[in-house]
Amino acid sequence: MCCIKMRFNRLDDARDAARRRARRAREARVPKPLERHTATRATRMAPATALRGDGRSSEMLRRQRLHRHYVAGAHGSAEYAIDGTIVVATVHGPQKVKPWREEVERGIVEFELTSAGAMTREEERACEARVRGAIEATVVRYDFPRLGLRATARIVSDDGNAEAACVNALCCALIDADVAMHGLICANACAILSDGTKVIDPTKREENEARALVRACALSKYREKEEIAIVGCSTTGALTEEEYLESIAFIVDATASVVNFQKKSIARFELEGKFEEDPTKGTKRAKTASEDTPMEGMENKPIG
Repeated sequence: MCCIKMRFNRLDDARDAARRRARRAREARVPKPLERHTATRATRMAPATALRGDGRSSEMLRRQRLHRHYVAGAHGSAEYAIDGTIVVATVHGPQKVKPWREEVERGIVEFELTSAGAMTREEERACEARVRGAIEATVVRYDFPRLGLRATARIVSDDGNAEAACVNALCCALIDADVAMHGLICANACAILSDGTKVIDPTKREENEARALVRACALSKYREKEEIAIVGCSTTGALTEEEYLESIAFIVDATASVVNFQKKSIARFELEGKFEEDPTKGTKRAKTASEDTPMEGMENKPIG
């Protein structure tokens, strides 16, 4: 009888062990729930210790430089540099347009992009359409009906995030031309690497190696409180809906630093003035590019 009881006890122990192993296997197979795109910024980013090729973490922007009133003869102009990416933008107008292009209730916006070989012709046309749409959403076009606004941008050098540099340069050129705007517009890009890491303000090498790239333009409006609206977005590559939403949230977080940089430039420009006294003639003349020193900032600065 003792041998039979011991045998039954061993069978029970083996059965319990088998049940425990099966339960652990089922728990291992159940996938963890995905984080929602409304998660905190820390959960959307890679660890700050994970450095990129240029020494930045995934949440750091490159050094940016702004030089307003850069081109003589234009109503408004600006040179905007994001480290090695340099863009020169000009704005002419509002001015007369061909009669068949007039719109009775609002003005039109013309935009031309020159990349100097950095983009193919098809990429230039696609970028032109996106940037022109962002400008049309920013400018108060009802202030100049039957007239047109002509904007140009030239990519002098491209080290990544060139489209964002074009939008930021045009925003500063519009301010320089005293064009009425609904708010400040800025753009940025988020690259999704092969391991799923999201990096803000990618370099040219990171753009080429990325699995997907998300570009977005954000309009910052201040009424009762600061409001940010997405007025343009484009994607390349393969990505999930969750990755897309998290990338957009990542870019929106980055716009705060860029908008603050633009506001500081406006404040300094209004303080120093666009004109200076000409002692020989006793009149005011426009500052030349060499006299109007550029403004620099945001060197390896985390977003937000």
